[in-house]
Amino acid sequence: MDEPTCVSIGVAPVGFARDAFEREIGVGDDAFDRAREGLRRWEVHRAAGVEVYPPDTPIDSGETIGLVTRQLGAWVLASCRLVEVVDESHRFGFTYATLPGHPECGWESFIISRSESEVRFAIEAVSKPAMTMMRLGMPIARRVQRRVTVRYLDGLERWTRDLA
Repeated sequence: MDEPTCVSIGVAPVGFARDAFEREIGVGDDAFDRAREGLRRWEVHRAAGVEVYPPDTPIDSGETIGLVTRQLGAWVLASCRLVEVVDESHRFGFTYATLPGHPECGWESFIISRSESEVRFAIEAVSKPAMTMMRLGMPIARRVQRRVTVRYLDGLERWTRDLA
């Protein structure tokens, strides 16, 4: 079994980009439950144009997924492994790490949290290009990564609010 990633989870060493985004996506227990369900069903990824295979992969540490997306006119297949899962009364989410052959090297986390006044969705990614083509196109790759991340945020917010 391939070992995930080339960098420790939670660490952003020299040469790796760190992106962190956070947004309020709703209010109250119902919004938190809807957001959790959206994350469990991979709706965040679908909303960003990223297909997850197998599509019913459970959010469990150790699960391996394939992410398929069309970027700049080409189909991209990237494999990741879920390495951390948070399932608490006020927080839910996961972190996956890249596997060998992924165009990037690093990890990404998707965490929803609930306070008394709001439900928030946070995404954090630490990565660097893993392939020569990606290194050469790094400025473009960074823009694509940010665009996809905003789509993740928009998608879970829409999923959470549309089910209200």
